[in-house]
Amino acid sequence: MQDTLSEAGYGSLQFFENGKSAWEFLELLAEEGMEEVRKSIDLIITDIEMPQMDGHHLTVKIKENQLLSHIPVLIFSSLITNDLFHKGERVGANAQVSKPEIVKLVETIDQFVK
Repeated sequence: MQDTLSEAGYGSLQFFENGKSAWEFLELLAEEGMEEVRKSIDLIITDIEMPQMDGHHLTVKIKENQLLSHIPVLIFSSLITNDLFHKGERVGANAQVSKPEIVKLVETIDQFVK
């Protein structure tokens, strides 16, 4: 995914091994203030199934945080069923794309970032 997004013009990317690590990074960034958050993050892409904190839980935490809630969250997962799609909507995901639809992923990112 990193290569594909880089080829699509998204060069400043950060990846995390699990949802908890991503959340810890976001919390630290939020502590630095809104200006730092806006300067550092345009969009968050999460899978549903991740160790230590799943993508739905991560999305809820982001959307409940006053300094992070404006950031679009895109769920990119092979697990998007009808029920899980509705759960993604309930937790506040801005968009959801099924793997492996990488072209649709890039198109969706473009809608939020460009």
